Amino acid sequence: MRNLVLLTFLLGVCAFAAADPIPVVLDTDIGDDIDDALALALALQSPELDVRAVVTVLQHRQRRADLVWKILQLYGRTDIPVGMGAEQPLLTPPRTGKVRQTDALGPQDRMPEEARRNGVQLLIETCLRSPRKMTLLAYGPLTNLALAFKTEPRLAEHIERLVLMNGVYFRPGLEYNTIRDPEAAAIVFGSGLPVVAVGLDVTMQCRLELADMRRLEESTLPQVKFLRQLIGIWQDGRPERRPVLHDPLAVAVAFMPSLVKLERGRVEIELRGQPERTYGMTLFRRDPQGSVEVASEVDARRFIDLFLSRVLSPPRSAKTM
Repeated sequence: MRNLVLLTFLLGVCAFAAADPIPVVLDTDIGDDIDDALALALALQSPELDVRAVVTVLQHRQRRADLVWKILQLYGRTDIPVGMGAEQPLLTPPRTGKVRQTDALGPQDRMPEEARRNGVQLLIETCLRSPRKMTLLAYGPLTNLALAFKTEPRLAEHIERLVLMNGVYFRPGLEYNTIRDPEAAAIVFGSGLPVVAVGLDVTMQCRLELADMRRLEESTLPQVKFLRQLIGIWQDGRPERRPVLHDPLAVAVAFMPSLVKLERGRVEIELRGQPERTYGMTLFRRDPQGSVEVASEVDARRFIDLFLSRVLSPPRSAKTM
């Protein structure tokens, strides 16, 4: 009888934990590579996450916010505030050119002016007002996070951890989110906050297969049809291109860390190297006392199956959130 009572108690604890989702702020440069939009869809479709805000970063931040708003509309989640973050990196030259996936937006696909928020301020306020510590889930250049840390010194007390798609750690190389704003990355990795980072070492193993693409193409859900439209724009006339799920992996690891093997250490950002060669390189050093965990292995098929099962399902009811 005693064992039965204990088992019932433990099951109750597990059920409570499962019903207590992780509060997150998403930080994204949606509109360039396709994986940002796919990551947003996965986050919205994952009951383990409570998305409190979405913040865009870098050039054409307003149009990026419109794309976020369109996806939130499709999933029935316009209750989530959207912020427009930094337009330019801290020191590196600003990027120019079109954010091509916004071609999928019609004239009516604009976030209402009264809904537009300053992204850095939204990030700060969301964390400070939350009764629970927040997880910041950043899968773009880290400009917004760096500015927020420098703007509000109390912010660190309200953050549980940072989950990032950033860097490459176990071979020499450069990664886009890091090199777009190396100084911001240095501030974030040097903050002393707990960091979980998935880099190109593991994300490059998470490319959709042809069979996966067919499943997306066969879906009749309006949300998936729009994502497929974005994929088509990203393919740019090359239908053989298949998305690599860089950013969705970071989203999944935020609530299912068992998808990857993590190694603890410290990360430094090379700020004195040559552009396009070493400037912005992520230098990982194993250290059991370090505050950073980086992914060295991934169960790619298990993750892709999880991604597809969530994204190919009907939108979650707002009543369950």
